[in-house]
Amino acid sequence: MSEFVERLEWLMFEQKLNKKMLAEKVSINATCISHYLLEKHAPTVEHLVKIADYFQCSTDYLLGREEENRSLKFKPCPPFREQLKFLTKHFHCSAYSIYTAPKTEKPESIISKSCYYSWVSQGRQPTVDNVIKLADHFGCRVDFILGREE
Repeated sequence: MSEFVERLEWLMFEQKLNKKMLAEKVSINATCISHYLLEKHAPTVEHLVKIADYFQCSTDYLLGREEENRSLKFKPCPPFREQLKFLTKHFHCSAYSIYTAPKTEKPESIISKSCYYSWVSQGRQPTVDNVIKLADHFGCRVDFILGREE
């Protein structure tokens, strides 16, 4: 998350924002912003998207997965359970292939079956870490996994 912190600090500096000002602009508690900047907590997916939307950048840029801050047009994220259905169709795969990785992958890079089913059946949001794992698994951008890309 150090890349996220560096990018967030830089974007705040560019726009002359302090933690409190950013928190007000993106409707996030200032304590959350402080925790993110101190690397005490990773942002939630919802907060990551709010911050990216405010700065008009991709979540991939904020997370340090892209070097260029391209100003792109993004759409609102659909509910994640719907996005999972889209991803399985788009990548021609089954749910099983999402939470079961080839033996060549490291165990820490695999999504757990319980996580997957909590997203599908309970409508829970994934963590940023799990969204990154999915993007790596499919070889695509985090914004694509979240359904933000036009």
